[in-house]
Amino acid sequence: MVYVYAKKDKLNKYIGKELSTEEIKETLIDMGMDLKGVTDEENPELKIELTAEKLDMISVVGIARAIKYYKGFEKELPNYSIIKGNNSLIIDDSVNESRPKAVSAIIRDAPMSKEFLDEIIEIQEKIHSSFGRNRKKAAIGIYPLEKINFPVHYKAFNPENIKFRPLESKVEMSANQILSEHQTGKRYAHLLKNYSKYPVFIDSHNKILSMPPIINSYDTGRVEEKHKDLFIEVSGYNINHLDNILKVLVTTFIEMGAKAESVLVEYPNGEKYVLELENYEHSFSLKYVNKMIGFNLKIDELEMYLNKMMFKLKSYFGDKILIEIPPFRSDIFNDVDIADDLARSFGYNNIIPKFPNIQGVGETLKITDFKERISENLTRMGFLELYTYMLSSTTIHFKNMNLNQEESDYIRLNDSEDQGLNMIREMILPDDLEAMRINRKNKYPQMLFECGWTIEKNFEKDTKTEDSLKLSVQIAEPKSNYTKIKKVFDTIMKLEEISFSLTESNYPFLILGRQADIYVGGKKIGFIGEVSPSVLNNFDLLVPVSVFEVNLSLLEKISLENGD
Repeated sequence: MVYVYAKKDKLNKYIGKELSTEEIKETLIDMGMDLKGVTDEENPELKIELTAEKLDMISVVGIARAIKYYKGFEKELPNYSIIKGNNSLIIDDSVNESRPKAVSAIIRDAPMSKEFLDEIIEIQEKIHSSFGRNRKKAAIGIYPLEKINFPVHYKAFNPENIKFRPLESKVEMSANQILSEHQTGKRYAHLLKNYSKYPVFIDSHNKILSMPPIINSYDTGRVEEKHKDLFIEVSGYNINHLDNILKVLVTTFIEMGAKAESVLVEYPNGEKYVLELENYEHSFSLKYVNKMIGFNLKIDELEMYLNKMMFKLKSYFGDKILIEIPPFRSDIFNDVDIADDLARSFGYNNIIPKFPNIQGVGETLKITDFKERISENLTRMGFLELYTYMLSSTTIHFKNMNLNQEESDYIRLNDSEDQGLNMIREMILPDDLEAMRINRKNKYPQMLFECGWTIEKNFEKDTKTEDSLKLSVQIAEPKSNYTKIKKVFDTIMKLEEISFSLTESNYPFLILGRQADIYVGGKKIGFIGEVSPSVLNNFDLLVPVSVFEVNLSLLEKISLENGD
């Protein structure tokens, strides 16, 4: 969810009507939003919660615009004009490694004031923290146009060759100094740390405008109230996403009284980008929408509900409806999105719930029954069940397990709030050993198991990943050995009436000669053995540990195929 803070008088100014706080709240709820808080002041500030797809409502202007149409104060779609400019932004192929895409535009005759400037900064930072994914997915740069000499170039340089005075600094700094010493640089340093070259925007006089996504130059990137003409760029990875953000920014500034001018963006492969603000068309099935939501809208009443959500009915032929959509509405992909908006327009509270005309008996998944049986049998054998997190660390998963991190194509985490968690686990044993380390002073024997999910890459799947339910079982005690853990595994497999075979294995985290791969139906489903002394030492464990870990998802699938 995204929160926008709006002064009530400013919101009403852009709406063009004097609405009470209660009227605003009710309208937001009808639209699917929420009012999360109001300050008790003469001019209260409203804390408004937006649904995650509403990029166009990221500002007070955007919220007011949506309310204005929803309440019927405005019915005609906005038509934004953009002046064709002569300036260009040239993208160099050196940025392909780091941050390869950028889009741009110019704002003219902005009604600049402290209030306007504060609102620009607020919109910029709100997009950064939400739709920009803390500047990783998209970063916005805004500059005083009078300090820039076109064409602007977007290039990447070695860090030692980048020097400029960043905002909030009194001295010139190198790129590495900015990332290691500057407050903003340190906060976002992780976004560039894996690259040998850093991207910069630089004008034709070789003046650096900024080092995205980190910070602007003080000399060329500091916007003040006297600056009425602005240069805007948005950098990132997906040009469609950047284009959507730029459209929201530019149309917002136009709504606030400014004019827009295009910038020609030239890519090294010959592609060109120019911001366009024309409305676009989309067709949908009215029958599908009615079925999806559960109401029965007719053509003659459809136009009113479309207008409330800033759609214009263009034409219809049978079941196919053609509508016109403003350029800032980037949340429309298919008929489901139209159905969602029409439901908001109709009012969710006005839709009468209906029980589906189906009958059936619910039942648990086969894999759930399989897991429950095994868990119950292990519990009866005296084992205690563990629950650890799917998120793990490379230290626990690789270093402590004597595994080569470089040889594994594991799923990495970026921008984790907890720097100790930087990956999604591929097996359960490492985190269970870590749990043993934390509890190593408790009484022995410690007989533990966990049935949990792991995620691995699988590019044959739609999601490019595959979830697997795995079972990891451990016995920790002074006399723990291969024979003891093998007896437990034998019992589990006999109870499930599944036959298996073992072959010698060579895992670096198990003792050589006291370990094996487990096969069922000719497919490897896991491993069994004694944890090596070096791994015990890595986890600071005090006694021997014997283990087995199997892929229950695969085992259940093989069992069903073989009729076991």
